[in-house]
Amino acid sequence: MGPPATPTDDAPASRDPPSPPLASPPRTRSSTHSYPPRSAPVERPVPPLEPPDRGKAAYLFLLGAFSIETVVWGLPSSYGLFLEYYQREGVNGHAASSSLLPLVGTVSSGAIYLLGPPISFLLNPRPRWRLNIIRAGALICSLSLLLSSFATAPWQLLLTQGLLYSIGGAMAYYSTFYYLQEWYVERRGFANGVCFAGTAAGGLVLPFILQALLEKYGAATTLQALSVSTFVLLGAALPLVRPRLPLPPKSADMRHEKKEEDPPREDRAVVDEPSRPQQPEKVTAKRLFKNIKLWVFLAANIGQAFGYFVTLLYLPTYASAVGLSGAEGSALLASVNGACVLSRVAMGVLSDKHSPHRLGFGTMLASSVAVLILWGVASTSLPPLLVFSIVLGLAAGGWTSLYSSIINSVVRDDPALASHLFSTLSFTRGLGALLVAPISTALIAHPLHGASAHTAYGAAGGKYGGVVLFAGLAMGVAAGCEAVEALLH
Repeated sequence: MGPPATPTDDAPASRDPPSPPLASPPRTRSSTHSYPPRSAPVERPVPPLEPPDRGKAAYLFLLGAFSIETVVWGLPSSYGLFLEYYQREGVNGHAASSSLLPLVGTVSSGAIYLLGPPISFLLNPRPRWRLNIIRAGALICSLSLLLSSFATAPWQLLLTQGLLYSIGGAMAYYSTFYYLQEWYVERRGFANGVCFAGTAAGGLVLPFILQALLEKYGAATTLQALSVSTFVLLGAALPLVRPRLPLPPKSADMRHEKKEEDPPREDRAVVDEPSRPQQPEKVTAKRLFKNIKLWVFLAANIGQAFGYFVTLLYLPTYASAVGLSGAEGSALLASVNGACVLSRVAMGVLSDKHSPHRLGFGTMLASSVAVLILWGVASTSLPPLLVFSIVLGLAAGGWTSLYSSIINSVVRDDPALASHLFSTLSFTRGLGALLVAPISTALIAHPLHGASAHTAYGAAGGKYGGVVLFAGLAMGVAAGCEAVEALLH
């Protein structure tokens, strides 16, 4: 502590026996060592994140997700037209077994639902794979349609237009949904509603296009045209679909990354948020098996799938059986899907503010009444069938938009866990979609006798009576489950 002039001379001497020249190296050393610390943070906290819920980037992502949903789900929702064509014309001129053909449509949609859990388990620990999985899925969808155009037997259609298409669709679909949880937080119900409306939008436009192509060019050329358009449309949507949160810095197994990245967690909390797979997956399993309310909703989910998918599957063939043209059958399917577009957006917005179970109860009750009375009793000509189609789309079409609110009631702000729960909901819906084919085939084989031919129960010799009853009662069961849920909440 002496006079101010001497400390600089005394300090080095008192600290280190070596002579003063050492005074300069420390400075150069400290100056050279100052660079790495400054360049090491080039691992920076991350550039500013795009804001969720609003803004150009969020809306562009939603456009891309909507486009993928429209393309991936549009074809399975319109398979009823292919079914009617195959039953009438055969598969590339070869006679077709009617028992396998309905299964093609239910597999193309149902297997997408069923593949949710395996894709979730595969990708939650490996977030860096997601974009490549979306790209590969888009390619597989296009390839499956091309291959199906060369099919000459129903089993070949089952493998290509059914199973292979669903694998590609699931790969593109579930990864996109994962990113949706990052881009939308407060308005998640709205975003899901818009995204799910893509399914209906595809079903609104495609029936008219498919009907015209099938009648003019046949199934093979139609499928080839679909293959090319699927490749182009999905390719255009892919650049818009990207994560909002930064990906982990390495592509190594996330188990190892988790251990290595735990220390600097304070300033990287945002970075690590989407990649915390291990704990959420265990919690999900516990909640799935212990949360009674969730199980009741899963039962309602299967009931809704039974009623909704069997109606979509057989509406065009029923229309043909009561004397309507192929174009009129397409108009019925388009009416259902057009109403679904409005219903899904509206239900998404409402589910952000109101109980999803009360909404589910009201819509399922209305759907059950519509099927049993509007279709069952009143619909053997075009005008009442059009009314029924619109009511069904408005009432039953918005069901999947409730998923976001259901998930938020179990878990919040964890994309990996939300993805796992969404895949579980999709899996149970897929069970309903897949089981519809064998159940409806058995019902068609046993006509309903004694009903008036002026009702759907007795039209075409009672062939569709069992299907109408099954669809209406299944939705009634879903309404009952949702009534229980509303009371439990």
